[in-house]
Amino acid sequence: MASPTPPRGGGVGRRRCPGCGAVLAADNTALCCSTCHREQRDQLRTPPAHLKNEFFETDDLRAAFGSQHIGKVFKAYRNHPRHLQLYGKSLNQELLGRWLGLTQAQVSKLENGKPEQNLDTLRRYAKALHLPQHLLWFDLPGQSRLDPSISTLEVGDDVQRRDFLTGAVAISAMALLPRSITNAAQIGAVDIDDGWRALRRLIELDDTVGGADGYPLAVNMAKQLQTALNRGSFTQKAEHALQELTAATMEHAAWVAYDGGDTVSARRWWLETNHLAEIAGISEPRVATLAAMSLQASTDPARARETLCLANAARAAAGSAATPTLLSVLAAREAVAHAQSGDREAARASISAARNWLDKGRSGREPVVLDFWGAADLACHETRVALAAGDGRSAERAARTAFDSADKDAFPRNHTIYAARLGQILAQTGQIDEAIAVTSDAVEQVDSVRGSRRIIDDLRWTIQLLDAREYRPAQEFAAAARKVLTV
Repeated sequence: MASPTPPRGGGVGRRRCPGCGAVLAADNTALCCSTCHREQRDQLRTPPAHLKNEFFETDDLRAAFGSQHIGKVFKAYRNHPRHLQLYGKSLNQELLGRWLGLTQAQVSKLENGKPEQNLDTLRRYAKALHLPQHLLWFDLPGQSRLDPSISTLEVGDDVQRRDFLTGAVAISAMALLPRSITNAAQIGAVDIDDGWRALRRLIELDDTVGGADGYPLAVNMAKQLQTALNRGSFTQKAEHALQELTAATMEHAAWVAYDGGDTVSARRWWLETNHLAEIAGISEPRVATLAAMSLQASTDPARARETLCLANAARAAAGSAATPTLLSVLAAREAVAHAQSGDREAARASISAARNWLDKGRSGREPVVLDFWGAADLACHETRVALAAGDGRSAERAARTAFDSADKDAFPRNHTIYAARLGQILAQTGQIDEAIAVTSDAVEQVDSVRGSRRIIDDLRWTIQLLDAREYRPAQEFAAAARKVLTV
């Protein structure tokens, strides 16, 4: 009896790629073919964003979540059987660190050291890895372990859902502000801790709906804290802590004013924050204020010198406490200013410095206001630098990088900005069909950014560029998009 014919293209015993079934070359020592290897490498540039619930149901992961130790969650996540099946090995600490903005040594310390206690840091890690709320021992912004309806609510009208979230978060934030502060009475450490929790809830509101909806609430809280500082009773230690809380709340009021398009109020609150921070000797709100003001100034080419001065002032205020992330942000702002001033060499040097600082990873002591900063945001600044320098090709390349790198789930508003700006460049360079597709992605997210005037303005400009093209599909899209924006 004749022996069976061996598979076409290979003899008996030849190894095959588990991904596509192709026969592996004799000199290929890897587990898969080069094509599948490239696809796997691309998949690992960012954390998987759409893992099914079953992924988190392993005994190791459930035990890790139950321990309330984020390092143990990291370790169980890295050693998940899915990774072994897909990639032939577990994920290493260096790769996980790149996803989280940490070094390998920092990941190792988190996995093997004491549990991380900082709530903002835990939330940043959970958002980056897309960890499910129902397994966490802390609440993510806009979600709740105790009331999952807030995160899973299905409402037909997205505007209704946004209004519901606005009211729910606002009520809980104001309820957390203790009576001793609102009545300017005897104020202690417990009261100030409650005040910080109220501020975090307002920051969550900003993440959910944008500045215009959060501004009145932030102003109300800031004014109550200012009154408490002037009329309340407290020890010297409590006074300093209350000054820190008040300055942070004032800086938040400035930011949501800016995000909502009220630049006059934003500048007033920033200046008041800066004044209080100087009087109290508090550096962090002063640094945050100067960095934010440098962003505002950088939107106007005529204020390039002011942008540079503000970035330098923020760096000086931070001093030896300046973190790699802060230094990366400030260098990127300076790059935009240099490009606006026509100094291309200085702009390139500043972008290079911003990239080098970003590559150093997070220090572990970064303020929550810098959580947004990453490769996508740096690429967004590179886009602005290239546009200011008149380099359309580099601008398009950087805009594509920003759009492709953005974490749509963790920072949906930033993703919408990058989509709008890529759409602008594509429309200006005649790539109309792709511009429509990219801008459509941004318009679909409009209800999550409606409170942000600066993002809506970006979208309107993109739509205006498409409407100006003598191309019927672009004009029809522009007309439909305008209706969505005016709802």
